[in-house]
Amino acid sequence: MAPRIPLPTDELTFLGTPDASTLAPELSAPIGQFYKESVRLKELDPVTTELVRIRNAKYQECFL
Repeated sequence: MAPRIPLPTDELTFLGTPDASTLAPELSAPIGQFYKESVRLKELDPVTTELVRIRNAKYQECFL
């Protein structure tokens, strides 16, 4: 499935998803810090994380 928003490049992230970081480069550093802190806390339940991922996929109409 092609992205809904045309992306400036065809590059992929390390996860194999389209790289959209150039659409809002000012958010790259804060988002990276958020992920690092979230992992460091080790209080995130893996099941909750997976449920949020699935909900987000449904919201974005990504049919996995």
